[in-house]
Amino acid sequence: MGALLILVLVQQWGLGLTWQQLSYASLAMTGLWVFVAIRARKEYLATFRKSIDEQSVLPAQLLANAADPATIETLVGELAHPEPRRVLYAIDLLDSMDKRPLVTPLLLWHDAPTVRARALEIAEASGAALAGRWLPGVERALTDKDSQVRVAALHALAALRGKAAADVMRPFLGSSDPALAIAATVALAASTSAHDVTLAEAALTRFSSDTRDHNAGVRVQVARALGDIRNPRFRPLLVPLMFDADVEVARAAIESAGTLDSTDYLFVAPLVSLLRNRRLKSSARQVLVGFGDQVVAPLAYFMQDREEDIWVRRHVPATLALLPGAASVAALLAVLDDPDGFLRFKAVTALARIRRERPDVAIDAAVITKHISIEAARAFGRLTLHYNLFAAGGLDPKCLLARTLDEKHKRARNRTFQLLSLVFPPKDIAAVRHSLLGGEARTRSSAVEYLDNILKGDTRKRVMILVEDMPLEERVRKGNVIYRTRTRDVEDTLAQLLHDDDQSIASAAIHLIEERGLWSLANDLEHVLAHRDVRDLHVFEAASWALAANRMKPEQRKALWQEPLPAIELANRLRQIPMFDFTSVDEFFRIAALGRQVRYETGRTLYERGTSPASLQFLLDGKVLSIGSHAAEVDAPAALAFEEVLEGATMGAEISSISPVITLSLTTEEFLALLAENVELAEGIFRMRIHERGAAQTPPVVPGELPPELRARAANLLPIERVLLLQSIPLLAHATAAQLWHLSTMFRPMAFKAGETVCARGSESSMLIVLSGSLRCEPAVGEPQTADSGDLVGMYETLSGTPCDAAVTALGDGTALKCVRADIFDLLADNTDLLQGIFSGLLRA
Repeated sequence: MGALLILVLVQQWGLGLTWQQLSYASLAMTGLWVFVAIRARKEYLATFRKSIDEQSVLPAQLLANAADPATIETLVGELAHPEPRRVLYAIDLLDSMDKRPLVTPLLLWHDAPTVRARALEIAEASGAALAGRWLPGVERALTDKDSQVRVAALHALAALRGKAAADVMRPFLGSSDPALAIAATVALAASTSAHDVTLAEAALTRFSSDTRDHNAGVRVQVARALGDIRNPRFRPLLVPLMFDADVEVARAAIESAGTLDSTDYLFVAPLVSLLRNRRLKSSARQVLVGFGDQVVAPLAYFMQDREEDIWVRRHVPATLALLPGAASVAALLAVLDDPDGFLRFKAVTALARIRRERPDVAIDAAVITKHISIEAARAFGRLTLHYNLFAAGGLDPKCLLARTLDEKHKRARNRTFQLLSLVFPPKDIAAVRHSLLGGEARTRSSAVEYLDNILKGDTRKRVMILVEDMPLEERVRKGNVIYRTRTRDVEDTLAQLLHDDDQSIASAAIHLIEERGLWSLANDLEHVLAHRDVRDLHVFEAASWALAANRMKPEQRKALWQEPLPAIELANRLRQIPMFDFTSVDEFFRIAALGRQVRYETGRTLYERGTSPASLQFLLDGKVLSIGSHAAEVDAPAALAFEEVLEGATMGAEISSISPVITLSLTTEEFLALLAENVELAEGIFRMRIHERGAAQTPPVVPGELPPELRARAANLLPIERVLLLQSIPLLAHATAAQLWHLSTMFRPMAFKAGETVCARGSESSMLIVLSGSLRCEPAVGEPQTADSGDLVGMYETLSGTPCDAAVTALGDGTALKCVRADIFDLLADNTDLLQGIFSGLLRA
């Protein structure tokens, strides 16, 4: 046609050419026409394929009559692409062009559940006419592991069979395949027939009540199916599954609860109780937060209920911090006077997070100021009691009670500064605190002057007595004037401490009475046994143990006391183990409560070489022999298999008893759970390991390298590129892809300008990965360092929970990724294998 048109035009133009000449010209022009057409087609297909890759064409923009064979062929070819995103896009385009028959049923076997579910939608739309080609795959999809795929299969099957879903699925309810029967219950639960609903409920109840280990997979399917059922009658079935012994079952039930109507308060109480479960805490918290502000009131109720499990209460503040608003702030302020210091610490930390992330949410400065005075009073109270016993009284300052009072003083002082940072600029308060702890005389004086200027009235007096530079004796004397108290003698002070609300303090005071033989206080001990709160078991044990010592010789008591050693005795022995140098006394009591005391006769094997330790044992009494690369005798107290448990490694030595021994045993899972639930214990062990390595081996800058291909776009890295960057950090070498992905979402981009203070000395530590530009890090001790592209700043300080030891300043404009300490430990709390991997990295570094 093109050649004929050319001939006509030539004739019309009168060029005077012969027909033979014209025929040659026409052939040439025909060839040119074909070439241009093929070239245009190729360019069109290339452009179309690019539009598929970029998804720049909306399905609605393609009309059915505009679909030429080349376009159709390209889209059908895309169905075989390995990337799910492109397959889904091709399906959408074919669907919009009314070319659904070209979508192959083979997609029901695709790896991506999103592709399988979308293919089932095509099957449903195809109707009974194409049932033959779709039915085998659809029936198989009824047992798919993905709930969305199973639901799509139900709808597709009903459409292909031409009947109501309940009618189609009713025969499957009695299937010998539990997966098929469970899938059928979803359709029957939505039936208008009460009989169908009853049958579905009975089937799900039967499957979920079989709690045998080998049936865990079936219970997981039940939990997922319940998330697809909107009938409220079925929701109570989820609650027992949330507490299933199998973690995957419990997690599936929790996730299903999150997909249901959030106005149903049935799930709130179970989810709150699960906050104390290390492996389920994250999932439970996510669902609670997904319910929105309506759960703030019940969360506040559980947090403020002093009869509630203390670890449930302690995990609520972090949940409220994710629901920032006036109601959450009010709830957190209400527990600032709770007797549990750890809960107060968590509440203040949550308030600080709300202030940092939502500065528009008001926090009542008057209420905070009142509690600043209260915490300052607590700090001074512990200080003066310590002074009475170990300065004025001359007792051993290395005893357990001295350590306990010192820790309580430091914690109350720490909470005082945390509260100050809620009223005044956090960076200023952090700098003041760092200066007071380790600064030169001039910087300490400036810090004191700053506080003196910003504080007013009674709060000023109470805080200043803690921070002013003066001898201890003068500080106590001035503080006694402010608080209208006096220095008391040893017996008077111990008699007061016996009745302290804090169990660790009261128990440690009893232990000191026993050690010193102060039996003039025996009547006070008898009073404790008669009148102390029955829930204070540690105090009862300590008093009974001490009174037994008053009545018999140590050898007699040891022979007659067949019960496990009291917690105070365990705490006193545990504190002598080096791994606990940076661990609080409160944690010793917790370990004592969790562990089981085991007695071994001489010659018993505690650990075999080459085996994975099932438990971590603390040697409390006696002696063992460790035979590895060399033989060594180990005396109590000591930690056995500590490094192997932390690393998840096999035993490098055989350990056996060479005398009668007593150990305190925790399973590996219990010890890792203990680390996960309490950041302070994990930080203490990190700090001990870092301390062992020395300052020279833990510099503020850890060298790294940003791959050349990422440097050009360092300011705008894709999530997967952040994962690759984290993968290069040695301490994360054992992290899984999922953990690295989660961690990558916690590293948030930040920009800095030349001369800007990126991290002030003494501020809360955080990890920084430099992407572009340079940072100057000036540690308090040691030479300054420069952090360039790819380098990591603040890793060791963040892991050990210590304030930033280096002043970090920008040498020029640049960008970095930043992750705060709280986010990292939240991740470690939910991934103990990652915690083990980081410990392993520290041990091997």
